[in-house]
Amino acid sequence: HSPGVQPADLEEIVKKGVRTLVIGRGMSEALQVPASTVDYLKKNGIDVLVLQTEKAVAEYNALAAQGVKVGGVFHSTC
Repeated sequence: HSPGVQPADLEEIVKKGVRTLVIGRGMSEALQVPASTVDYLKKNGIDVLVLQTEKAVAEYNALAAQGVKVGGVFHSTC
């Protein structure tokens, strides 16, 4: 859960050309998402949403239904 999602963890997603990335932090939001990771995504032109996993899945599905080029990283436990 710590240090959490790092920029190196997201390199493949960045290369895929997503415009929005939804990150689910787990059911109890235990997974950390450092500011450096959010900054990395923003510098690559990607909007980022960091949410509790159930909310993240709902947001991802809503964006995908709207045709947004969206990616998702979901921590399914904790």
